[in-house]
Amino acid sequence: MARCSLFLLSLTILACKTAPIKAENAAPAPQTAPPAKTEKVPENRDNPPAEKGKTEDKVQPARPRVVGRAILNPYEAEAFYAHMDEEHERFGTPARAKKYKKKKYGNSSVEQRSGRRRLYDHNLFLRALFAGQLVSEAHGNLQQQFADGLFLDIGSAILYGEGAATVRDLYEDKKIQPHLLIIASDINDRGNKKTMYIDQYRKSGRQLPFPVVEVAMLMQKPEDFTTPLKFFLASRQGGIILRSANAGPDLYYDRKRIQTHLRAAIAAFHDRNVLYFFNKFILYKPENRIDFSIIGEIDAEVGINHRETPWEDIDWSKRTFKEGIRLNQQHVQYTN
Repeated sequence: MARCSLFLLSLTILACKTAPIKAENAAPAPQTAPPAKTEKVPENRDNPPAEKGKTEDKVQPARPRVVGRAILNPYEAEAFYAHMDEEHERFGTPARAKKYKKKKYGNSSVEQRSGRRRLYDHNLFLRALFAGQLVSEAHGNLQQQFADGLFLDIGSAILYGEGAATVRDLYEDKKIQPHLLIIASDINDRGNKKTMYIDQYRKSGRQLPFPVVEVAMLMQKPEDFTTPLKFFLASRQGGIILRSANAGPDLYYDRKRIQTHLRAAIAAFHDRNVLYFFNKFILYKPENRIDFSIIGEIDAEVGINHRETPWEDIDWSKRTFKEGIRLNQQHVQYTN
């Protein structure tokens, strides 16, 4: 499945003129979510009347309005957006997507997520996470935050090859899969039958070993994250792990849309710990914070290499954590 075609038609229709690129320099938002609102629960059959003389209140969690920086440190933010600007200009604009439409790798292209093990550095990171080897001085051992968690892969190429190849890499990893509910996704563009991937998957009769959900072509609101996961969130109490790598938001969104996308993810899961594998970056948001920190990067010469396929030549049984991951030790340390 050519991932260049994934967002080409949708963004050609939906794209508006992009404003001149500026550093994300809004004033930092408060670092904790505002207190939840308390609302009176109406008396009905599902909420029986309180005892006479007493008032029954129910606390309803309120999503914070996330404004300002989606990434806490302004220097980290500028490096992040500068890289994403380059990725978008080289591989994600409609004109570039059209140029790279020609098949180059199986029935996909090197620019897109193609082939087993391409994102296996994420496996190395998650193995270390669930082995208790990643520790934040401020927030403790990350294993405890993400055990019994949920993983959503955004734009999984469910019809390419055997289906969602890089999600299979996670699902089949016995050091990762027992700790996470792993979910693949794709778009269902009802404006074009060729990109109605979810409908095609359902009609094909094939069954992937993990759940598959539909995601919006433009994920810009908190509901774009929570709605696809509505049947799964209540059953998992741990943190949320997201991934967009060579898939859609990380290539096809311009800077403004990426900012909106990240703020939406923060608002959607404000009360949970969140990891987001976004392109080469590893973003981390502790619960009740409204910004990400960049805690590391995967090896860009492998995971987001858009020209060659070096992941095919790596002996993954010997590759070490430090070869695949560059941690930002200001935020997280790796312990053997």
